[in-house]
Amino acid sequence: MPVVAPCWHSASDPQALDKSWIAVDGQDGCSHPASARPTNGRGQTDCQGAPPVRDLQLTAAMGSQRHGAGPGHDDEAALSLQTFQFTFQCASVTRESSSSIEPDAASGSIRESSVSLSESVQTFPEEFGRTYHAYRAGSYAFPNDVPEQERLALQAETLRRLFGGRLYFAPLSPSTPPRTILDVATGLGDWAIQMGDLFPTSQIVATDLSPIQPKQVPPNVNFYVEDSSDPWEYSQRFDYIHTRATAGCWSSFEKQVAQQAFDTLEPGGWFESQEIDSQVACDDGTLDPQGPLARWFQELADAGEKCDRPFVLGATLKEVFERVGFVDVQQRIFKIPTNGWAREDRMKELGRMWEKNILAGLSGFSFRPFNRVYGRSPAQIEVSLVDVRHDVSNPQIHAYNPIYVVWGRKPFAGERPVPSPPF
Repeated sequence: MPVVAPCWHSASDPQALDKSWIAVDGQDGCSHPASARPTNGRGQTDCQGAPPVRDLQLTAAMGSQRHGAGPGHDDEAALSLQTFQFTFQCASVTRESSSSIEPDAASGSIRESSVSLSESVQTFPEEFGRTYHAYRAGSYAFPNDVPEQERLALQAETLRRLFGGRLYFAPLSPSTPPRTILDVATGLGDWAIQMGDLFPTSQIVATDLSPIQPKQVPPNVNFYVEDSSDPWEYSQRFDYIHTRATAGCWSSFEKQVAQQAFDTLEPGGWFESQEIDSQVACDDGTLDPQGPLARWFQELADAGEKCDRPFVLGATLKEVFERVGFVDVQQRIFKIPTNGWAREDRMKELGRMWEKNILAGLSGFSFRPFNRVYGRSPAQIEVSLVDVRHDVSNPQIHAYNPIYVVWGRKPFAGERPVPSPPF
């Protein structure tokens, strides 16, 4: 499959606590502050991998900062950027979005071989005072520098708490754990590391465009630089495949990820996606649909569509899973407040964490898409974000982001699919 460079390219199992409503706080306070990693003695997995496991022969090549799992090239060709075709052209598409809440009153691979990273992959290009991934440069819009890594850590912890401590929703059994797990677009690798600790007998492959994962990790976790928008060519199938927060990574999630996950899973294996869309919603009319916050989310979504990297993914997941052929497809939709406006303590704290996450990411989310698509300078972008930041932190605005979790099973041979319930 040819790679299309988007136009921002430069020259456990507690019950999850999703709710259909969030109570508004009776006060308007909103100040906020808000992560450590398990280690062991191996300390040499940072995209250099581990010794191959003899009974698992998985083969693949390189490639994803939020994309992870790719084709079978030789090392030199896979890591070379010289032959990669870049373009500034955008694809024009339309989008739709929807959502809803109700608050109260008051407000106040293991592989056959592992690969050493070339210098070109580890030398991150700089733009707008931020650094970005070097491998397949420009195929992912957001930064990979320390501020972004800190934001990703906060986001991961916030989602873990939102999910009631759960790392997954598919019915994985601790007594018969999955033998092989693939984490696509692993980012910092925190989810893969936690899964490695939770399932110490499972072999976990985690892929990304950027080698920003820690070196001290569980011995059953292996990180690789890959672009999973390319064909997956593993020689061993997986029992469980996972994505999280990958909106904006793909030109077609259905073809590049969902279909390849279906093909790569063992029969009976599970695929799960936990996705955040460029959508903001409000159930009581306190969010101005033409105001700075709503407009920013809409402009980001529109920019993603024009650059063939849609930022709205979660709302389509269930339909995509079923269309690809997964059965027993289930969906949970969580709502997380954009600041501490909720009355209930748990939701208030989650909102404060999410507010910090949004504020920390606004500049990085905006620079490339808004510069490439709308022609705005960094200074113009920062000026426009002043009012957006104000809305994010305004407890009188009872806004929230929907978080979609969808999981489905690959049927066994000869199994007759049963349609999912219409809810």
